[in-house]
Amino acid sequence: MAQERQGPLQDLTIIDCTRALAGPFGAGLLADMGARVIKIESPQGDGYRNIPPFLPDHARPHEDKDAGTDFGAPFAAVNRNKRSVCLDLKNDSDKEIFLQLCDQADAVLENLRAGVMDRLGVGYEVLAARNPKLVYACVRGFGDPRTGESPYAHWPSLDAAAQSFGGLVHANDGLVTPAIADVFPGTLMALGVVSAIHSAKASGTGQFLDVGMYDAMMAFQKSAVAQYGFTGKPNPAGLQRAMTLYPFDLFPTLDGRMAIAVGQPRHWDLLCAAMERPDLMDDERSFSNEARLANVDWVEEQICAWTSSLTRAEIMAKLDGALPVGPVQTMEDIYQDPHVRARQMLETCSPAGDNPDITLAANPIKFTETPTSLYQRPPNLGEHNDEVLAEFGIQMTPSTGN
Repeated sequence: MAQERQGPLQDLTIIDCTRALAGPFGAGLLADMGARVIKIESPQGDGYRNIPPFLPDHARPHEDKDAGTDFGAPFAAVNRNKRSVCLDLKNDSDKEIFLQLCDQADAVLENLRAGVMDRLGVGYEVLAARNPKLVYACVRGFGDPRTGESPYAHWPSLDAAAQSFGGLVHANDGLVTPAIADVFPGTLMALGVVSAIHSAKASGTGQFLDVGMYDAMMAFQKSAVAQYGFTGKPNPAGLQRAMTLYPFDLFPTLDGRMAIAVGQPRHWDLLCAAMERPDLMDDERSFSNEARLANVDWVEEQICAWTSSLTRAEIMAKLDGALPVGPVQTMEDIYQDPHVRARQMLETCSPAGDNPDITLAANPIKFTETPTSLYQRPPNLGEHNDEVLAEFGIQMTPSTGN
């Protein structure tokens, strides 16, 4: 684990009021890229702390923090590189501390229901009046009324609901895992924050932005939206193995499954050569993508007869990067893959207490001049109150962190 914060966003200060997954994922991207991210938690803590699995030396929030960590793996995954400050925003003195933190920040992030921060007296208009350059960003299930009031604006939302509303469940005939309706909106929020800060540095004026989880799922399916716009015909329910390209599917092997994706005519010729089936290049049932789509069952049989006789590694060796393929890997496979090692996509840190080191996914955005790193282990609740308030020059009050 690195000792210091580094990355291209080192000059940014982010106040992170998000919880669960969508907001923390986006804030975590900014933290990974070097932003100083202060996670603000209520005395109850982010409920995501309580989701297992836990380390052996585990303490629940409000227990003895010296005993170990007070979070599980899901929390750790999206809250590394952050520091935790515990504030009760219903308490006037804690609210004043929060306002002073925001006065010195570039952005504030939250993903509560519409109106919650306003009722606490710390909504966008209040913060922007004090800090005109401030960017205020949020993820909500159905967006914020400030940018367009949905009839569902005040409904809560979680991943399953947003996937269903946004058409992804229909397209896949089931939920997509991991929680894409959290991860993708959080990613878009992070992009929006960087964009709005860039604008604020030029204009001197910040702004409000939001990402609706429903909206993000529509954007995630841009091709399906366009297809319906072109034809007026919806796709049938469930994953469609042969809508536009074939093969573009999973095929059985001796030790699992292999994805094979033929995107160009030459890919089909290369696959046929590897299969030692040159006849398929000229066969009227398979010589073109249109022919393969019209005869998909027969084409599938030909490919399966080949893949079923080989292991995943043998298929990869025969194709040797000639066309897009991928073995269906477990996490054990991924941890052992030389690509992961070469790309430094796993990082370790030492949690509190007597726990063993933990391994987390690294930032996938690789910079040549401003590299990023894991420098701050996931924080226990309120662990950094004294440190952060001293850093911001804010006077600690007796009620802070209760």
